[in-house]
Parts: sequence; C-alpha cells; structure tokens
Amino acid sequence: MGQFDYLADHPCSRLEFLPVEILQLIFLYSLEINLPRASPHLSRALSNPLLYTWLVRLAFSSTNPGSREGFFTPDFLPPPLDFWALSWQQRQHLQTTILACRWCTLPLLRRCQREYVDHAIRRKCADLVFSEEDQARLANLDPYFSNLSQCDRAIDGRRRKGDLVLPALHPSSTSRVYRKVAIWFHFGAVQIREPNEIYYETDLFRLPCSVAVGPGRIPDKVLRAPWSESQFEFLQLLSTDFYLDDEFSNDRSALITTYLIRSRRIEPFRRLLRMYFRTANCRVPTHWPLQASHYVQMRKHGSGSGDPFATFVLDERWDEIPAPTKEELLRYVNTNSKE
Repeated sequence: MGQFDYLADHPCSRLEFLPVEILQLIFLYSLEINLPRASPHLSRALSNPLLYTWLVRLAFSSTNPGSREGFFTPDFLPPPLDFWALSWQQRQHLQTTILACRWCTLPLLRRCQREYVDHAIRRKCADLVFSEEDQARLANLDPYFSNLSQCDRAIDGRRRKGDLVLPALHPSSTSRVYRKVAIWFHFGAVQIREPNEIYYETDLFRLPCSVAVGPGRIPDKVLRAPWSESQFEFLQLLSTDFYLDDEFSNDRSALITTYLIRSRRIEPFRRLLRMYFRTANCRVPTHWPLQASHYVQMRKHGSGSGDPFATFVLDERWDEIPAPTKEELLRYVNTNSKE
C-alpha cells in the first residue's frame, strides 16, 4: 500500500487538519517525541531539521551554573522551549528517547556541537581579550572540527585538558585577571578557567552532556550490525557519559558479546573491548564488561591454537582475567585443535 492509498483509506483526524505551524507548536509544548510516528501527515509536518536541532539543544546542553545566565537566548533556544523547566527525570527520558530516534544521527549531533561551541564562545568569551592570533583561531574553528580524529576522544575514559587552550585576559576595574579558554572538539565542549594545574568541570559547557544523577541510555542502533566506522564514532562520543548497562546488570552488554563470539565478529569485538563505558549507577567509566560465560564461549566456538578472540583477551585484559581462567585460555590458544 502506497502513502497516498493510506491517506485515502485513513481520513485525517482533527489534529492533522491543523496548520503546520500549530502542529509544530503543539510538538514543542508537549515534547512528545513519538508524535511524528502517529501518521504520515504528522511525520511530514514535524520532520524538520530545525526542530530536531532545538530538541537536541534542549535535551543535551550542559546544566552547569554558567549556563543559567545569558546563555539560552531566544535565538538559540526559542520559546516555548524552556531549558530550566525540565526536571532531571524529564531530561533523562528526553535524552534516551531522542538518542533512539532515527533522525538523531552523528552528523546532526556534530552540527549541533559546532553551533553550541560557537554560541558558548560568543556568549561567555565576549568580555575576554585574546591575542590577534588567537582571535583568528576562534573565528575559524573549521580545521579543528574537520579533523576530529586528531582530537581527544577519551579512549581510556579520561578527558585531557583541551584540544585548543588559549590564554585570555579578563579586564577588571581593580586587577588584571587571566583565564584559559579550553575547547574539546570531539566532545563539543568549552571551559573558561583560571590558569591552574588542577581544573574542575563544574563550569564546563558541553553538548551532548548527560544528566549527572540519571544519564540517558546509549541507543541500540549503535550497538548492532553493520558496525560501521560512523557507528563507532557515535558510540565513542556517548560511551563515557551515557550508560551502557542498567543498574546492577550487565545483561545488555553480555548478549552483544555472546553474539559477537558465536558469529565470529572479531573486529567489533576488539573495538568494543578497547572502549570504556559507564553504567547507570556509576559515573566512572570502565572497560566493556566480560563475564565468566564469555571465556567458556571463546573456547567452545573458537579455533583452538591462535584463536583471535582468546588471544585478544589475553593480550588486552590480562590483569582482569581470573587466575584459573588465564591458565585455561593459555592452554587453549596453545593447542593444535579446538576443544
């Protein structure tokens, strides 16, 4: 059945007869992300890249203290959207729901990051004085955003001090106060801090930023085949702030690991096990989890001598493998045949 056949057989509801502008306003007031799925007519009216951008800004902008004044201007987040009206539970739900949407793609988030960083610099660095060379850098950040592979991605779960760190002067009537402006391009983050070897994240402007007390959930779409490079880039962006497994359970990651072992998908297996993730109840990222059953499956479905799964785990996770299991895996990869 084609789209026009569907429309002919299903008369429009009273809601669908409303002008597009009114439908979009209802959508923004209700924040019912699934509304466009209700019918093809609503999908056409609400499938708007600008609406998507506003929703991403509403759900994923930092809740840091510096954002409370002069940041969420009407040109950046127009009414009726009110960033500070959302509770952390509402923001968490919105983040999880948006991440699962088909329209929430890596290119969209990258574009939102670029706009967010530009906005943060305009709003929060307007009173700072930079050298002419550094002003030119801030005026043209394209080279940095176009080469994200060279930027800090927190491969080991820890973010460094910034891809671009610029000194600045804050004029004051009583004293000359110096600042450092740090930018992380992969993370879409800006921080203005005092020059110090120790720095804090309480005033970090970032998009996407999770909710500290209840992060959003990493979507299934980045944790399944075809395991493309863009999927892993998307996953790397989300991995240390949005949660992989539910509280007190590794069932989700365990099922993925089991599938990769049984289907002999060694490349995604390697990529995932080298990454760090957070759980729903812990902010500290840790390695992709392995369970005792996975070591058994490696021997059951492996190739014996030189098996890539067992060899990789022995090389990469040596300190995390229980002693008896180490011995079993070592014997296994050194045998001439499969157990």
